[in-house]
Amino acid sequence: MSRKKKIDKTAENVELRYGNWLSILIALIAPKNLYAILGRGTGKTTDILAQRAQDICYDMQGAYVAISSDTYMNALKNVIPSLIEGWERNGWIEGIHFVVGQRPPKHFKKPYKPPISWKHTITAFTGTHFKIISQDRPSTGAGDSYQHIIGDEIKYQSEKKINKLTPAIRGEYTRFGHSHYYGGRTFTSDMPNPNHGEHDWVMRMEKNMDMDQIKLILQTSLVVNEIKIELMNAELHGNDRDIRKHKKLLKVWEERLSIVRKDSTFFHIASSYANADILREGFFKDILETMNFREVMTSILSIPPTLERGQMFYPNLSKSNFYSDGFRYDRYDKENRGDKVEGNCLDLRYLNLNQTLEAGFDSGKMCSLAIGQPESKEIYRILKDFHTIPPEFIPQLGQKFREYFKHHKKKHLQLYHDRAANKMQSVGEDHASKLKKAIEYDSEGKSTGWTVELMNRNQATIYQQEEYELMLEMFKGKHKDLPMVLIDKFACSVLKSSIERAEVIIKEDRHGKKTIHKNKSSEQLADELLPLFSTNMSDAMKYLLCRRVFLDMLKGSSNLFSVTPGIH
Repeated sequence: MSRKKKIDKTAENVELRYGNWLSILIALIAPKNLYAILGRGTGKTTDILAQRAQDICYDMQGAYVAISSDTYMNALKNVIPSLIEGWERNGWIEGIHFVVGQRPPKHFKKPYKPPISWKHTITAFTGTHFKIISQDRPSTGAGDSYQHIIGDEIKYQSEKKINKLTPAIRGEYTRFGHSHYYGGRTFTSDMPNPNHGEHDWVMRMEKNMDMDQIKLILQTSLVVNEIKIELMNAELHGNDRDIRKHKKLLKVWEERLSIVRKDSTFFHIASSYANADILREGFFKDILETMNFREVMTSILSIPPTLERGQMFYPNLSKSNFYSDGFRYDRYDKENRGDKVEGNCLDLRYLNLNQTLEAGFDSGKMCSLAIGQPESKEIYRILKDFHTIPPEFIPQLGQKFREYFKHHKKKHLQLYHDRAANKMQSVGEDHASKLKKAIEYDSEGKSTGWTVELMNRNQATIYQQEEYELMLEMFKGKHKDLPMVLIDKFACSVLKSSIERAEVIIKEDRHGKKTIHKNKSSEQLADELLPLFSTNMSDAMKYLLCRRVFLDMLKGSSNLFSVTPGIH
């Protein structure tokens, strides 16, 4: 072989693209199965998933690929747009290299079998056909077979439901069996936290990795890469003899590489520092200064979590308090591009459009609004959450509510708010009045038809211990007079994250009396981290549910603290 192992970066036919060491490593190995647990900011979807999906398109032209997601809404609004963004970064153009939700143009190759419908699918010019399959709409994948499955944020996807999809990864071996991607999985996520109800089954996939095979793949891939460099240099200098020699050599080594990649599994955990060149020092400095270090360990450093249930402020919170079938997709099924359909209250399956809405409101640097309705004496549903962070404030929070619930028929809102939101009430500058006005009137001062009833004008202080006691019962759902709380897992994702991360603090006064408190230190985080990592939204739920009628039902009913030894 030639000794010239570098490419002339200034050559006209050379295009430079950035890739961190991790994305390059994954591209070199290109295993059949990829399980990557990566810190935030590493480009899981726009870089790694997008590049791998493109490689699958070239290697299995005309194949069917399943895009697995926790919800159909998340796939349409987040996963697909991020995937497309990554393709466009890599030079693909919509309408030329891929189409979304429509029959492809004539110059495209055809999938190996004609789809029943083109809605909410992506088809590449190679004929490779991507179809969304979500865990809240399993019927979308019924009856089809797929040659590969990809999924982002796999920590939100149930192993049991993923395994139900596995038998569909089959078919057309004679057509696609040449590819090492055939029958494979591509799953990415940041570190799952079982204490927050996330699925950590992906961690067990490490045992399926054969390290010797991965090393052999990497060694072989590096040889292929060197041959490609030498071939490119030969083509640049117009050396026909070297071109023929390297093309022949490349064919031999690519066949070897394809063989060693067969049935391979690569499992890898990497922190956000894998992309440090792009994220820069300031990103990590701000994170370390403002973020709870337990969250830094899992979300940034990709260290498995250790928080025990006994450390949680809501210890009776369980998966039974969340429901995952809250979205209706009637409107989205009528559109080709679901990401272009604006979400509104018509999407909420359990919303009663003819019933008064109730909301809990917490104001401050982050403003939080949790919307609920009682379904019956036994069930109280929290249907939707809204929030703002600077520079947005109460006017924007009111606007978000108005726009989302514009189709609600009974435009009456009972607002339960923080006692502190009553400050400056006498001059109408209190936060409760400001939100009332932002909902009842639009930005031009025109009436919206909504009436907002402020429920907590004379509310006494709600102590954290009172909240703790009440939520023990309402999350457990066994109290004869209190409803069980059910929360929309996806429409209330910020609330879900907030209550799952809330930590308990036990304080003892000088007389030895112990009281329970919520750790509020997370509310000092950087603005952009507040929604998912602070207790702010949990306080909106507190004001929604810790109303006097519910608190009074607890009095004298039981000795609640008997479940927590040493506390009285």
